[in-house]
Amino acid sequence: MELKKYTIAFVQSILYPRGLYTRISLGEKHHSWIIVLIYCLIYLVGSLWLYFNGFTPFIKPWIIIPPELYYFIQAFYIIPLIFLMWILGTGVVHVISKFFGGSGRFHTLLTITGYSLWAPWYPLIVVDSIRSIPEWLYNAVLFACILLVIASTSKAAIVEEKVKPIGAIISSIIALFSIGVILFTYIR
Repeated sequence: MELKKYTIAFVQSILYPRGLYTRISLGEKHHSWIIVLIYCLIYLVGSLWLYFNGFTPFIKPWIIIPPELYYFIQAFYIIPLIFLMWILGTGVVHVISKFFGGSGRFHTLLTITGYSLWAPWYPLIVVDSIRSIPEWLYNAVLFACILLVIASTSKAAIVEEKVKPIGAIISSIIALFSIGVILFTYIR
């Protein structure tokens, strides 16, 4: 029963987020942290797979870790890092929305952004797992995921923070940028 509820919520967060976000804003209980945790666990398993198969980062990391140990070490910090990025992204949306008259609740927005900031990245996980994918296709999926995160998080800000679309879009872009800097710095 619970699995069905979360599967439906996951699909709704991508196809019809406004309805899901409105229900959460009105008090419907959701554990969106599960979406974030599953995302983390997939990347943890992927990091260990890359390490045990002798892979090194294809783009030089900004942090100094021996390339042959990079994915092993990443497996240890990926879960807390992604949860902290989720909190950061939510905080950025919440604070920036205040400049546009936002009046939402952080804890409710945090539940909503568990979907809006992380569910759109799942297609990229599939693409990341295919090593021989053409670069143009990877970039197209990446761009689509970015647009989906911005659109979905903007809807989250509109629903919970009650801001106009321009304020929601600006806060979402700034939040995504803040998360992106951390992602690009620590995750390969």
